[in-house]
Amino acid sequence: MQENSNDYKFSIELALDNAKKRINLLDNPDKKCVIAEYKEWFNDGLNKHTVLLLRDDPII
Repeated sequence: MQENSNDYKFSIELALDNAKKRINLLDNPDKKCVIAEYKEWFNDGLNKHTVLLLRDDPII
């Protein structure tokens, strides 16, 4: 993981910037819920096996 640490760091920063932009588009009650989810996710700990991908065109 260390050999590509700059790539990981860039990807994480990009994901967090995107999350902030999406959160700022929400109304206050929804914004608070999403922020609480992110706090839970970070407090539970992150590892290299955990990946969250958000797509503009989800396949459901």
